[in-house]
Amino acid sequence: MDVEIFSLTGKNSADLSQTSGEIAKKLEQNGFSVTKVKSVSPSYSKIISALNELAKSEKAPDQVVIAEALTTKDSTSFRKKFAEVVAAAEKYENTPVPKDYWRKRNLDFLDAKKRKADKEEMEQLEDKYRMFRKKSRIFSLKDMGNGYLGYCFMYRGIQVAVLPKSALAGENPEDMVCLACIRAKSNFENSAIDYPNGFSDREFVPAKTGFVNNFIPMRGDGSKEVTRKCVVIVSFLVFLTALSLLFYNMIYLSLRNAELNGEIQRIAHSVDDGETTPEKKKDDTINWDKLLKINDEIVGWIQMKDTHIDYPVLWHKADSTPQQYYLNHNYKNEWDGFGSVFVDYRSTKGTDGKNLVLHSHHIQDGSMFGDLMKFGGTTGDLDFYKEVPTFRFDTPKGKGTYKIISVFKTNTLTAHGDFFNYMISDFENDKDFMNYVYNVRVRSLFNCPVDINEDDELVTLSTCSYEFTNFRTVIVARKVRAGESTKVDVSKASLNKNAVWPQVYYSSYGGTRPTVTDFDTAYKKGQITWYDGDYSFKNQKVTKKTEATTATDTKGQVVTQKPQPTTKAKVYCNVTFLNYDGSALSTQKVEYGKSAVVPKTVPKKPSDEYYTYTFEGWDTTYDYTKVTANLSIAPKFKATLKPEYANAQ
Repeated sequence: MDVEIFSLTGKNSADLSQTSGEIAKKLEQNGFSVTKVKSVSPSYSKIISALNELAKSEKAPDQVVIAEALTTKDSTSFRKKFAEVVAAAEKYENTPVPKDYWRKRNLDFLDAKKRKADKEEMEQLEDKYRMFRKKSRIFSLKDMGNGYLGYCFMYRGIQVAVLPKSALAGENPEDMVCLACIRAKSNFENSAIDYPNGFSDREFVPAKTGFVNNFIPMRGDGSKEVTRKCVVIVSFLVFLTALSLLFYNMIYLSLRNAELNGEIQRIAHSVDDGETTPEKKKDDTINWDKLLKINDEIVGWIQMKDTHIDYPVLWHKADSTPQQYYLNHNYKNEWDGFGSVFVDYRSTKGTDGKNLVLHSHHIQDGSMFGDLMKFGGTTGDLDFYKEVPTFRFDTPKGKGTYKIISVFKTNTLTAHGDFFNYMISDFENDKDFMNYVYNVRVRSLFNCPVDINEDDELVTLSTCSYEFTNFRTVIVARKVRAGESTKVDVSKASLNKNAVWPQVYYSSYGGTRPTVTDFDTAYKKGQITWYDGDYSFKNQKVTKKTEATTATDTKGQVVTQKPQPTTKAKVYCNVTFLNYDGSALSTQKVEYGKSAVVPKTVPKKPSDEYYTYTFEGWDTTYDYTKVTANLSIAPKFKATLKPEYANAQ
């Protein structure tokens, strides 16, 4: 047998090329012929390259001995250095799976199923598509010295023996090579029947290709594979549903909202339908006649430069605490998640009130009141304020420009601190009004260079924001007075470094919340520079209690809060006693801390096939004898088995 020897180079490796004569003589004595001894780099890629070169040659040797290769007594060193070489040997023995294997297999099985083939034919079909892979048989050459093992395997028809370093084995290299050749030859001769050519056949299932095979449950799939495919299908459907909802909410609805509002904007500004750039063609006068024909609840029109805000303002006089109609309806009275700009239900005088409070949604595309966030988050954007210190609010009674006096953030959750009730529309007297103005000014992110006094009228804009959970961004502006310029000297504007925030801000970012007093106290201390009235109300008393204690959350639901009004407030909570089916049996307003009145009407739950039900009382999970939040109280029933079934037991 012809033998070629690879001597791996490296630290503490013997150079067998120096002793090739002794090795050749030793091997000839045992029936082997050395064709060559050469040095090879120990990297697996170099070894594979050298073996491939030999396998392609016309005079390929029968054996290759790779000497000076292994450094451990167990198989760790062999697996680390020769796993890729063995894998390459297997690759050359195996033929690739036909690309159309799964397509043909599936079609044949489908055809057999349609023909209702018998069991024997189905088994023959299974045999036809069984696939086998050649698996290399690695033999141990046993102890080559000092407990260090050698190994052998077949590579493209060549017997390959791998030996440990001779220095570790404590044996002469020529003796180790000779012993390896003899043992390798013996291993392959003795296993020729079980492992022809050094390989065994192992059945395997080819990797499935194509969408159908990878994701659709098929005949022959195991339970785990079917489960995996079902999970993938469900996950994909969930993803598609989420993607569809995302597209619907963020793209389709946004485009629909833009189209809807563009339609009424063209009407309001008397722009022809054919105009492509209505912004440049806007008439300064709102076409109230056409607007009121569309919806007689349109009471105003609001516009703000450098924002999407150019909308009708609607007032549904039937609004109340539980629901405000235009929160989720458009000006066409269609249900619309984008809603409209609408008058707060507490502004009972509408546009004639001292402080008109307007709400609208914070839409991510900036529409509705979404662009109010351009004034800033936890830090005010002074540059934007300087660009937009005013906005327009017109009514059928006349035009109006409003100068912004405050931009602030406030909470709706009591966990974030006391609730500042900024939604007051009407005031007891001038002092009450100026207390409100003082409260919005000390909270402002900006020091707005705009004077104000008790004779002014306000418009307050409110929308959801997310500096903290369920926060609000609020903008308060006063109407430009008769004969006054609409310009604001924004060069005098600055950031308010001492703006008052809800307590959650200081808990999160540190610092101490400034003390909030009232207008009288601050004015007498010289802390107010923005008041230009005559202070004729200094002897007035504020006795009225503020009852507006609710804000609207992001879903349009009412959130009851502990208020921080201009005077001590009386807070009310809604308590609903439910019937057996969840409908309201009794709804009442209960003063904070007081007890709800149990309804006289007793809930009755109809009997079913097996049980009759007796009312036992009201659920005590929530204490309705001391109300501190909106509550829904459920009834408790005792179930009694009907006699005919009780006797059967």
